[in-house]
Amino acid sequence: MKKWTTALAAIILAVAVTACGNGKNDAAGSGGASGSSTGLGGGVSAAASTSAKSDLDRLKEKGEFIVATTGTYPPYAFHPETGSRDLTGFDVELLKEVFKRIGGVNVKFVETEWEGMLAGLDAGRFDSIHQIGVTEERKKKYDFTNPYLISYPTLIVLEGTNDIRSFNDLKGKKVYGSNTSIYGKLAESKGAVLVPEGEALELLTTKRVDAIIFNNLYYLDLKKNRPDLKIKSVDQLKDQEQVALPLVKGGDGTLIEAFNRALQETKEDGTYKKLSVEWFGQDLTS
Repeated sequence: MKKWTTALAAIILAVAVTACGNGKNDAAGSGGASGSSTGLGGGVSAAASTSAKSDLDRLKEKGEFIVATTGTYPPYAFHPETGSRDLTGFDVELLKEVFKRIGGVNVKFVETEWEGMLAGLDAGRFDSIHQIGVTEERKKKYDFTNPYLISYPTLIVLEGTNDIRSFNDLKGKKVYGSNTSIYGKLAESKGAVLVPEGEALELLTTKRVDAIIFNNLYYLDLKKNRPDLKIKSVDQLKDQEQVALPLVKGGDGTLIEAFNRALQETKEDGTYKKLSVEWFGQDLTS
């Protein structure tokens, strides 16, 4: 009797274990076959994992932020010597410092023509463009960081020029610029004829254009570092131009928030002041 009871208990235990095992297998098989929303081991899980990462997380994983530049715009981004492969300038040094504070991210500057920059940004060939003025029109298409520089549009002509004394004298005059740039649109609004190709200073000094429009900081740099240039500023607008980094819309804001925090840190610890004094001869912290 005792042996029979022991045997019966063993049989019942075996059946119970088998039932539990089949229950687990059925649950797993059912979930896998139906593509359960839990996504265990499925494609949904991979997609959910990717989408769960923030823009900032993906940037840190990538370790590199690509910025478009012409590479010919002192004192912002330029080659210090002819033939030099390295870029330097206020924007170069400031952006490197800011992104270093965002998890040690490296900034890579890619040289390209201005005309193709916005299209390149839209296509994802780079992450942003430096020295872009913030406008209401651009804000409809791009998300911007906080401004990292503020300047004022300045009209520059050759010394000896007497028929251009203000922006209102540009009607019919040739002015360097593109109709996709802020300064080009400004010149067009005054009746100027745009010359979009070539290097601005060369066009002016060879008299292929009558005037060029740049910001006041660029003009100050020219007067400081290129005393050989026979140029003068004849007018400056009071409307400030805010320069910031544009990013294609659709992000989650984490990258912009991190940039803004790091930029503010450079202003609070004196780094921004040091760089602006080095490149512009004055403290531009604001």
